[in-house]
Amino acid sequence: MEIGVTIYPHFITKDKGLASILADVKIKNYDFVSIFPHALGLIKNGAVVERKLRSIETTLKGVGIDYIVRMPISVNLRDHIYYSRHFRVAKAVADVAIKLGAKVVVMQSGKTGRLDLEIEAIQQLADMVGPFGIKIALENTFSVKDTLYVVDNVDRKNVGFALDVAHAFLSAQGNDEKLLEDVKLGTEKTIILMIHDNFGKLFPQVEPEDALAYGVGDLHLLPGEGGIPFGKVLKLFGDVPLLLKVKNSEKFVKIPDKQGLIELLTSL
Repeated sequence: MEIGVTIYPHFITKDKGLASILADVKIKNYDFVSIFPHALGLIKNGAVVERKLRSIETTLKGVGIDYIVRMPISVNLRDHIYYSRHFRVAKAVADVAIKLGAKVVVMQSGKTGRLDLEIEAIQQLADMVGPFGIKIALENTFSVKDTLYVVDNVDRKNVGFALDVAHAFLSAQGNDEKLLEDVKLGTEKTIILMIHDNFGKLFPQVEPEDALAYGVGDLHLLPGEGGIPFGKVLKLFGDVPLLLKVKNSEKFVKIPDKQGLIELLTSL
């Protein structure tokens, strides 16, 4: 089982650089990391900053860990007003993936706007990266069914599903049976399975600093700290890569090693 971890932009500080974080992940026997090229200074005004590519590539390969690429959360290819700006950034990220040799690009499906624009844009991106053996994994913002609709209509062999279990749990409103039903819809098309925890509650809407106290929203907790039955979810899949998404920098430092995480997930 391949397992990776997400390196969120705020993890990288003056005291803890990318190389140091990658080394810590490698020591814990994880197989790959998910990186945000724009947060590493590789994209500016919708274009690749070529002069910075070499140093980032050297750092990644120097540690000896595989990596996948993540598009900015702000990318919304359904936005017909600012579509060209969104597409420029998305295309730049795809270009970085090609130049760094990453084999997967993860992006979220848009929330509002023109669905036809998003489908056409992803088709163009898929055709761009396909010759380099790169897959595009479309992540469900919430609804599994809605995101699978986009994947089906894009209709490219190198476009699949990035199934975020925690987002699906929120969409299922914390109902275990509904979660498992939704997850089953996407098992065959899943390129990568994303894991983090929450309590399956979206309301009431509260201030960010109050979210944990209320147990609402996309909390990005460590598995076991919320209510997701990960053991049951994993039984629905064969050999699919997992990606841990924990946003709290203090929790990130304390994540178990790969074997410890496997044991934790299967026990839930």
